[in-house]
Amino acid sequence: MNWGILGPGWIAEQFATSLNTLTRSRIAAVGSRSQERSAQFAQRHGDSKTRAYDSYDQVLNDPSVDVVYIAVPHSGHAELAIRAINAGKHVLVEKPMTLDAGQTQQVITAARAAGVFAMEAMWSRLLPVGNVIAQVIESGLLGRVISINADFGAKFAVDPASRIYDPALGGGALLDVGIYPIAFSAMVSPVRQLLHASGRMTETGVDASFTAVLANQDGSTTSVFSSIETDSPQSAWIAGTDATLEVQRPIFAGSRLVLRNCDGSIADSQEFSEHSAATGLGWEAAHAARCIGEGLLESPVIPLDESLAIAQTMDRIAAELRSG
Repeated sequence: MNWGILGPGWIAEQFATSLNTLTRSRIAAVGSRSQERSAQFAQRHGDSKTRAYDSYDQVLNDPSVDVVYIAVPHSGHAELAIRAINAGKHVLVEKPMTLDAGQTQQVITAARAAGVFAMEAMWSRLLPVGNVIAQVIESGLLGRVISINADFGAKFAVDPASRIYDPALGGGALLDVGIYPIAFSAMVSPVRQLLHASGRMTETGVDASFTAVLANQDGSTTSVFSSIETDSPQSAWIAGTDATLEVQRPIFAGSRLVLRNCDGSIADSQEFSEHSAATGLGWEAAHAARCIGEGLLESPVIPLDESLAIAQTMDRIAAELRSG
């Protein structure tokens, strides 16, 4: 696949590095508001045919581009995704897909109407460890799932001027890192109801830390914690009537899975190479290329309706946090 990159920032750097390492795809074009930034990015990650543009529309109008990776701040995801879709491009949108469920629905509706592939870039689901977790869940090894626990706290520098503290750019724990444990729970069972959410807000109006309790459609409950002000264990577990699966740090690219019997003894375990974004984002690029090559309009692993459901859950949590 020939990729177009919108927004040559940090996450796009990681994506390009991993794409070039793990896949046979290439970067055909890169666009930003700065010709210099685009040119520097193209020089680092492209080839002699990679074009550098000083606008996003030039990438979207480039006939050599098959699929667009949208890597601008969260607040720009919806607009650029819809513009790319209207230009006939397939899209991979960095997580969270948009700022809220309403915008996510707009992207989904546009993609389905245009008949192009669209996917939220929830890369952890597409790593080898994510595949094994899904297999364990589907196998029934755990029995009936009773409880899910997942957390992701990472300490960011306190900087009111930064993106992570800016509500206009989708800052805060929920959208930036909280989506990981929420999506982990959704992989096990869709949410039926938000039971409780509470947390701490920053002076800029974004959530600093929160805990949420969810009731799921399979009858299980989930406890989620996320934060931008503390480094948490970044782990997860799924407790069933027959066994418990532990996902050891980090939750987004688990380094080890442990399957425990009901008496606490270890039934099985598996170590995984710990992926950083620079080594792991290529898995989602390869998955998207494979889906597009097979004529699919959405991923069977990360379907669009699941991305919408996750956005709806985050909306409910955000509303409860704002209400105090």
